[in-house]
This record gives sequence, C-alpha cells and structure tokens, in this order.
Amino acid sequence: MATRPSPRFSIIEVARKAGVSPATVSRAFNQPEIVHPDTLAHIRSVAKRAGFRPNRVGRSLRSGSTRTIGLILPTLSNPVFAECFEGAERRARESGYSVMLTATGYDPAVESAAVQGLIDHQVDGLILTVADVSRSATLNDLDSSGIPYVLVYNESSEHPFASVDNRAAASDMVAHLAAMGHKRIALVTGPLTASDRARRRLMGARACAKKLGLEAIQHISMSSHTGSDVDALKAALRGKQAPTALFCSNDLLATAVIADLVGLGLSVPADISVCGFDGMRFGALLTPPLTTVAQPSDGIGQTACSNLLAQINGQPAQSNRLPHCIVVGGTAASVRR
Repeated sequence: MATRPSPRFSIIEVARKAGVSPATVSRAFNQPEIVHPDTLAHIRSVAKRAGFRPNRVGRSLRSGSTRTIGLILPTLSNPVFAECFEGAERRARESGYSVMLTATGYDPAVESAAVQGLIDHQVDGLILTVADVSRSATLNDLDSSGIPYVLVYNESSEHPFASVDNRAAASDMVAHLAAMGHKRIALVTGPLTASDRARRRLMGARACAKKLGLEAIQHISMSSHTGSDVDALKAALRGKQAPTALFCSNDLLATAVIADLVGLGLSVPADISVCGFDGMRFGALLTPPLTTVAQPSDGIGQTACSNLLAQINGQPAQSNRLPHCIVVGGTAASVRR
C-alpha cells in the first residue's frame, strides 16, 4: 500500500525553525537581493532540510507576478547567444526569477509567435533579439502590450537595449587590418534581412574604409549566418582585385570560411587573412588563434536582465552600450609586399 507523502512545510514553520519572521522568509524567496547574505543562506539551509519549496503558482495568483522572464534568441548553436543566456539567467536567479528560453532560427514569424507565447504564459518581462529593429512587428506588439522588455545585440534609439556599438567595432577591425597593409577587405555575412547587427557592421566597415582611403568594402553574402559557401568564396577571390582580408560577421562563420579556404588550397594567413566578430572562447583554441572583435556576451545578458528587472520594479527603461576590443590572433597578418 502506497504511503501518503508528508504535508508540505509552510513559510511559518520555516520561519519558526530559522528563528526569523515569516516576512523575512518570504523576502528570502521573493526578493533575495534585499536579504542579508548570512540570513539568506541560513533560511535556505533550513528550508532545504525541511524539504520546503515555495508555491509559485499560489504566489503568482496572489501577487499578479509569475517571477518569470522570457528570453528569445536567434539560436543556441552560436556560443555568443548561449553566453548571453548564461549572463541573463544568472542575474535573474540572483533576484529570485526563473527564465523561459526559446530560439527563433532567425525567422521573424517564429520570433513573433514566440513573443506571443511567452506573453500568454504571463512572463513579467522579455529579453530578446529581433531580426531587424526598424521593421519589427514584434516590437510594435510589445509596445502595445505594455510588457517590459530589453533588446540584446540590437541597437535602437527608440527601444531599450544592451549591446556593443556594432558600427564602431567593425570600424576598429577595418582600421586594424588597414594598419597591417590591407587595402582590399571584404565583409562576409549571412542574410542581412535577418540580422541588423551584420548590416550595422557592414556600414561601420565601409565608413572606416572610406575614411582611410581604402578600396570600397566588398560584401560577400552567405545563405547561412554560421556556414560558409565555397562557391561564393571562389567567386569573390577571382582576379587581381580579390580581397586580401576577409572580415566575417561572427566567429562561427569565420571558422567555416577558414575551413573552406583550406579546402581550396589556401593558407591562412599566408595567402589570405581572416578575422571574426564575437570573441568566442573557442577562437583561442584554433591553430592559429582567431583574430576577432570581442564583445562581452555574458555581460550583455547580465546587463539586459538588470535593466529589465529595474523596469519591472517601476524604473524607466534604459539602454547600455558595452565595450568591445580587438583580440589579435594569428589568422590575420601583414600583406605581403
């Protein structure tokens, strides 16, 4: 005969065992950031020994808050977005929030459906990357709903965001390549319609090339944001005016391009230089290590979550541009004279 489970401990019983008030126990689970760390650790230890878990459903019904935020990213196959998730989720957990995650595959229709699905789950706010801020029906829906949100990686003068300055970052990389003697540089991206970040990087690269008197930046478009197209590379590298450096809009794309170049019998960087954008940790493990623009993806996620939680608590929305830097690896070298 099955035994009945023991009854759940209540907040009052946990408070009695911990020697604190029920209000303090409630704050430990609902607003842990305002509880003294020693007290918080003691309450959690008592609750764990007692097998106590807060009733989130009942709490949500009473407070009108689910203590859950939604996170919508294009993909998790690119480590840049996985790092963003880790930063956001860690910051949310510190404040007693859970995270619901979904990926859109760079598809605006999936993006819109994902937002609506999370709103239907009554999340308290959203962190998201959209395909194109200037044409996003998703953001119009969010503004109409009144739900707090913060963009990550997108930049906008009208919507709150956390990102690097994509134009400035791309400009810095072009200047770095120019300092090594490169005058013919191509930017390699996936479809620009699905990534306004790549489009801003192309704009920044072209503006820098014009300022420095370099040849106009060539644009090589791939069908995928993270996969190379060997035929597109062959076409771009034909002739005496072929680029001497390929600046890829993300690190995964850069590694795919390098693999195709090697398959074509070219050596990187002896025959052609390649660099990326993101600063993923795996880039340092390549031989030679990848030259790239590093952006603090974990910090972007953490900053966006902090801004979202501030909005949820009634503070005005704000935007943050985080610093980037050039990581000098071995895949870009001076032009042969």
